[in-house]
Amino acid sequence: MADDTDELPGSPGTDPTSVGWPLVERRSSSRTPPGGVDRRARHQPPPTVSPTLNAAPLWPFRLAALAGAVVRAQPSLSWHNWSLVAITAAAAVFTAVACRRPVAYRNDAKVRLRIVIELAGVTAAILLSGAWASPFVLFLVPTGMLAGFAAGGAFSAQLAVAAVAVVTVQHVPNVGVRQGLQDGALWVGLLGLVAFTSGLAHRAAHDAARQQRFALDRVSRLAEANSLLFALQRVAQTLPASLDLEEVLDSTVGRLRSMVQHDLLTVYLVDPITRSATPVRTQGAETAGAHPLDHLPSGLRQAAESMKTIRIDDLGKGDGVCAGARSGLYAALRARGALVGFIAVETSTPGAFGQQQAEVVHGLSEPFGIAIDNARMFRRIRTLAADEERSRIARELHDHVGSSLAMIGFEVDRALAVAVDGGEIEPVLRELREQVSAAVTEVRDTLYDLRTEVTDHRDLAATTAEFLQRVEQRSGIHTATDLRLGERLPQMMERELWQIVREAIVNAERHSRATHLLVAGRRNGSALQITVRDDGIGLDATGARPDSYGLVGMRERAHRIEAELTVKSLSTGGTEVRLDLHLGDSAR
Repeated sequence: MADDTDELPGSPGTDPTSVGWPLVERRSSSRTPPGGVDRRARHQPPPTVSPTLNAAPLWPFRLAALAGAVVRAQPSLSWHNWSLVAITAAAAVFTAVACRRPVAYRNDAKVRLRIVIELAGVTAAILLSGAWASPFVLFLVPTGMLAGFAAGGAFSAQLAVAAVAVVTVQHVPNVGVRQGLQDGALWVGLLGLVAFTSGLAHRAAHDAARQQRFALDRVSRLAEANSLLFALQRVAQTLPASLDLEEVLDSTVGRLRSMVQHDLLTVYLVDPITRSATPVRTQGAETAGAHPLDHLPSGLRQAAESMKTIRIDDLGKGDGVCAGARSGLYAALRARGALVGFIAVETSTPGAFGQQQAEVVHGLSEPFGIAIDNARMFRRIRTLAADEERSRIARELHDHVGSSLAMIGFEVDRALAVAVDGGEIEPVLRELREQVSAAVTEVRDTLYDLRTEVTDHRDLAATTAEFLQRVEQRSGIHTATDLRLGERLPQMMERELWQIVREAIVNAERHSRATHLLVAGRRNGSALQITVRDDGIGLDATGARPDSYGLVGMRERAHRIEAELTVKSLSTGGTEVRLDLHLGDSAR
């Protein structure tokens, strides 16, 4: 007997709606795609109901009230007083039913109505058997307790006042106003105490139920978090470990090759600029080419339109990626809601793929889509970082090293002119040698300065002090540092601050002709100010433009950390570079 458990929608004799596998669609090239099933359907929240509270049982109080009523009514029980006998029998039956099927302590309209009906019956029995002299007045106590346990002390007190008022109105004509009011006041006090104590029990039970719901909700959230972490762990285990795009693609192809038998395997990446799918890995055929997104092969087009893996058992001519393909599996690679690429697995045999192979392709498509997107993003970040580092090196070499090399070129030209004229060339060559030595020293110092950076173990103040010592040794400028910045800032911010301070120091060293240089900094709450001040010829005398390359780099870095940079000449001589930074949002 054939095993039909592997049949998918579209197989002969199989009802497509009876198959529970929602991740793979089996499609024929001549049919329109069936509707999909949302794998992430939201669970409907349970209906809101009033909580049932736990409190003391009432059956001992009901039995005690019945026993008290029977004892008090016994002398008058006879067939001549048939109404008292009937009321006693009804009270006994009611007590038995109430003990057998107690009313739930739940504050809703149905429970309140039952309590009101019970109180009305008890009040009627009291009115028919002698008002406050009735043997059934004790039944008011368990009824008041029930009202307090279920709906609170206020509800119980309201019912008690109503019942006492009705009974007292009937009782006063029989015993007089004074005696009737005294009896009514006595029962008001007693039932009021019952309402108060039962109300306290109601509140305590309500608080306990609320704490229990809070605990259960917390456990539910912890269970949900645990389930999410488990799912993330499973995804992490299937993701390629590398952030290199080539390694991710090789890993993708290697896993598919080992898990699914095929004649053609192609991985496409989508270029959002050209709006085309380009093959980046192909195995089994050399004819796979790029396809515009609006002219994709049939399998890739259906995969782009569906959140599922598309399985086609009978490809038409030209419908596949490869011209000779007769069946295929096609999955779209997505990340952050965007289409990243495609996986196409094809064979030259019709119906060669089963549910197991389709499940493998679908299970790998989502993590590989995320991994490929991460690798492409990492490549862009790495490119931007390399560009910024090149700009930083250019800022370091643009001024002094460039001018030194230009001077060497002039000296070479002078040596050639002297040689042509037949003059003495040795002095010129000695000067040229000194220029080369100076340029080598400057390049060495520049490279050393480039390697000077804020680290986890060396903060801005220590880095600045060390750099100033080297500046003093090579230039003769008297340097000093007075940075009192308190606790450390985020390292990326400290590095930007250091690059600005270093650029200001280097500019003063090269252009200011200063004899003294001071770097100071103070931190006052959320405000931080750093100044680099020299006693040189001033900014105007140096001829530096506000749009010069070095100042542009400093302003770019200041803007990056939302700081304000001010460069000005001092009235007493020299230049001051001041950096003002608010540490609120920037520090975070």
